[in-house]
Amino acid sequence: MRSWSQVACALTLALPFVVGLARCKQPGASPPSGPPPTPSATASATSVAAAQSAAPVDAGPYEGPWLAATVLTAPIVSDMEPWTDRKNDRDSKVVRLGYFRLGEKVPVLPGVHKKPNCPEGWYELASGGFVCGKYATIDSEHAKIRTVRPPNLDGSVPYPYGYNVANGTPLYRQPVAYKDRVKLEPWLLRPKKPKIDDDSSAASSSGADGGAGDPAAASSVAADSRDQGASDADVPWWDREPPEGGAVQVTLGDLQESDGPISRRMVRGFILSLDHQFGSGGTLWWKTIAGLSAPSDRVIMTRAATEFHGVWMNQDNGSFATKNVPARRIDKLPIGFILMPNAKRWSLDASHKHASQAEGYLDRFAAFGLTGEQATAGGAQYWETVDGWWMRASDATKTEPNPAPDGLGEHERWIDVNLRRQTLVAFEGATPVFATLVSSGRNEHETPPGSFRVREKHITATMDGDSEIASDGPYSIEDVPYIQYFYGGYALHGAFWHASFGHVKSHGCINLPPWDARALFSWTDPPLPAGWHGTFTNKDNRGTRVMVHEHGPGTCQASGDPTPQCVEHATVAER
Repeated sequence: MRSWSQVACALTLALPFVVGLARCKQPGASPPSGPPPTPSATASATSVAAAQSAAPVDAGPYEGPWLAATVLTAPIVSDMEPWTDRKNDRDSKVVRLGYFRLGEKVPVLPGVHKKPNCPEGWYELASGGFVCGKYATIDSEHAKIRTVRPPNLDGSVPYPYGYNVANGTPLYRQPVAYKDRVKLEPWLLRPKKPKIDDDSSAASSSGADGGAGDPAAASSVAADSRDQGASDADVPWWDREPPEGGAVQVTLGDLQESDGPISRRMVRGFILSLDHQFGSGGTLWWKTIAGLSAPSDRVIMTRAATEFHGVWMNQDNGSFATKNVPARRIDKLPIGFILMPNAKRWSLDASHKHASQAEGYLDRFAAFGLTGEQATAGGAQYWETVDGWWMRASDATKTEPNPAPDGLGEHERWIDVNLRRQTLVAFEGATPVFATLVSSGRNEHETPPGSFRVREKHITATMDGDSEIASDGPYSIEDVPYIQYFYGGYALHGAFWHASFGHVKSHGCINLPPWDARALFSWTDPPLPAGWHGTFTNKDNRGTRVMVHEHGPGTCQASGDPTPQCVEHATVAER
């Protein structure tokens, strides 16, 4: 599923966080033993409005029957009639409600409804909606059902992920013997290059992008795949030297292989969602969630670059605990978030003209309630905290939501995103309930401001495409977590591969810390019924409002850059 074919909403693919390396974590911080606190309202809903409404599954363990998908995506529709994208069929009243994926199962009501348009029979789901037996079965022994790792909805990300360390890595349709691998992976027979010294690695231990990796290992594998001395005309794309400061010149279409054991090849930096490891033909393999096989020696397992989460307001210990700042309760806006490591507390004199350092250091991502008072001393701006000390503005950012939109219901949920401040606030009516940091589009990829609604939600979906800027190269991240599309290819979603929250980073989407993406996914409308992988809005079941305003620091609109790459983004009317 190529969810970004409409708009280049790509994400910066810095080296992801690699298991065993804690480069981007808050120094000394203890990650939470479980998910961060969330109000009861954020629990996953199982009822669906309008066409999706039906008797919810009873509380307690559900014992069946279950309907399992036998195809990659099994569509769920509003009536017992096949759904197609009928743009010219105004008489059709069938609505696509959502889908579930191969390896997943949903609660279903007993019985099957035979109709000519679905000879296998229609199944009615316990949460509402119908599925044709052409795409699913209640037979747990059905030959088309294969065991696939279901998404883990209790962790910060639904699947394990792996980072491809070198250009040309093949994804096989089926595992092959080692003797066949060497024909397709010529680097396997080349002598190993000397290991690169740690001092010469390209990434430091505190990279601003918040990503991390094992650059020495990745560079070594990449170097092994380069045939020195051959002309470009005789060298496969994965062995060619990329242009200085740029990416390998290849498109996603170039990576596909229609014949033979290889489905496609990968560019360094592609990220896979992983099912399990297994041995076959003298090779240790990774089976991907998509069902392909990748050589384990070309894939490094990753984990989330940070355990940071935002502030659930009016809750004890509702903020993120750092090394020097314990979790705390914050009851009202504005909230200040520290962005710089080892920031300081400050005191101002009675005239608010002179600042002096107070006792204690502040960690990145620590959150504090602010009074709203600000002052300028020594040319620097300071914000007063509810604890009485002052926060230097250059060390932090703060929430500055717009007023509630017109026509808002008394308790209606909505989301405010301030691009200048790189913050998000979730409201119920006029009451703020949650605040966090985001990373929106950088440079010419600015996230468009406007009034939107969540249009569709996916537990995961693959995001890939050919960048509009040649130096960026193609990108592919399988099963990006907790996606909420609100305008074209622009979405709110989790970003486990960096920790640059509070700074612009993406190619247009609004990146969220993984825990926050998960929580907001459950909090917004439309709710996702149990067992479904994705859901879509309709005229009777509208999504949560998303209000985006201001411009991101350093973006084209913010800087007034007239260069051709700076695409004009006018404020977009509500969709």
